[in-house]
Amino acid sequence: TQAPTVTATEGGTMTVFYPVYGEGEGFCTNDPPADHGLSSLNGISTSATHAECCNKHFSWQKSGFCFSQMANPPTQAPTVTATEAGTLTVFYPVYGEGEGFCANDPPTDHGLSSLNGIVTSATNAECCTKHFSWQKSGFCFSQMANPPTQAPTVTATEAGTLTVFYPVYG
Repeated sequence: TQAPTVTATEGGTMTVFYPVYGEGEGFCTNDPPADHGLSSLNGISTSATHAECCNKHFSWQKSGFCFSQMANPPTQAPTVTATEAGTLTVFYPVYGEGEGFCANDPPTDHGLSSLNGIVTSATNAECCTKHFSWQKSGFCFSQMANPPTQAPTVTATEAGTLTVFYPVYG
């Protein structure tokens, strides 16, 4: 049995995507086959989605050309934008400003156009640990709103107000 014949008359009206070789780097389309010099799609492997077609036929492309032809092409890294200090939901390392620290301010505050390609972290502490664990001064951690201490700090001003017990010798 042969594959069913698929026909369409207008660009983008087909319900399947197919690879087009020999036109630049190659890409996938759902245009009528005649637009690309084909009489039909008989015997040509088709895919239900544009992304599936690109993965199946052009995954070798380093440029990502096939994916770039999609109506909403994927990005290599998520794009994160913010307009006010502290409004990002991720923290990123800032190098070249003193010893370095982590921020969730808009990247433009630190001379960056975006966070594309920058490794981000869910928390400030995670970011400091990941990117600045080499700092002997602990500068990155000291820039946090509530920086950690080397040892727990307990202060009491009234008898009986401590939440820990300790021995009294004497």
